[in-house]
Amino acid sequence: MILIFSVENDFSTSAVVKWLQYYEHKFIVINSDDNIYKFIKLNADKILFKNTFNGKEYNLLDFDSCWWRRTGLSIKNFTNNNFYENLSIDGNNLSEIISGRKSILKTEVEELRNYIFESIYKNCTINIGNPRLYGLNRLSTIEVAKRRGFKVPEFEIVSNVNQIPDSEIINDEFVTKAISNGIYHQIEGKMYYSYTELHRKSEFSGTSLNVFPSLITNLISKKLEIRSFYIDGHFFSMAIFSQSNEQTKVDFRKYSSNKPNRREPYQLSSEIELKLKSIFDEFQLNCGSVDLILDDENNFVFLEINPVGQYSMTSEPCNYNLDKIIAKYLIDGKAC
Repeated sequence: MILIFSVENDFSTSAVVKWLQYYEHKFIVINSDDNIYKFIKLNADKILFKNTFNGKEYNLLDFDSCWWRRTGLSIKNFTNNNFYENLSIDGNNLSEIISGRKSILKTEVEELRNYIFESIYKNCTINIGNPRLYGLNRLSTIEVAKRRGFKVPEFEIVSNVNQIPDSEIINDEFVTKAISNGIYHQIEGKMYYSYTELHRKSEFSGTSLNVFPSLITNLISKKLEIRSFYIDGHFFSMAIFSQSNEQTKVDFRKYSSNKPNRREPYQLSSEIELKLKSIFDEFQLNCGSVDLILDDENNFVFLEINPVGQYSMTSEPCNYNLDKIIAKYLIDGKAC
């Protein structure tokens, strides 16, 4: 039986679920942002959750396959109401203890969730992803890639813009990007994103402004970009010809519907794939998406790994049918 940890309205989860239904394989999906599955109790032999729609209880240690698609469990899965929002004893407002910055409930949930995840991960014979790696540190991953022989962008973290013009590492043209995954957020029906942005040193000449520690990296002159989805030793790669459009030249996510980027299947060399696999192995990760640049000198420049593995943008234009491959892997542990 298959267990999937995800969130509501995740397109990729829904697509894989359709294949599991087609193969008539039993599964459940636990989302961190709905009220369907609730924690019941836990002991050495059982981790019980209840489906509040049909009343059925599931022992999560009975599952032999798990897809760690999203974080999957939140405080909503462990509480039945909002009793934790307010606490008053003898006329004193103690809400800070349970809902403030140092919330004991949040700490308890985090510890319990970590134990549950570790227990399931060890118990399952088939795992896609790793519950300890819903996010990878971008800077640490770049260091590992460099040790593996990849060319990587030179970078600095600055705390004042006056550090930029005199930098001996950063070239005249450079880009700014988030240290983490950046902003991807909906507020009042509008989506807000953070992008990789192009700048020049001259913009900051004679300027002094303290900023939150910010990542700047050298601009890479590219022939094309490559997004490669990895699962258990197999790579499914796509070339993105983003440099032909000024709107997408620096960040292909600034998509142009009037002049869409050409995207097509791409075969990485066995040497590059082995280097990439060694990075995944070092992080004990069997799934994820890799971003690379092929520069003007035909070097493969490593950018990052997304361990969640956003793959639909690779699967659809290249006809890889990755939803089916993931479903089959959850069933029999074979990627191809």
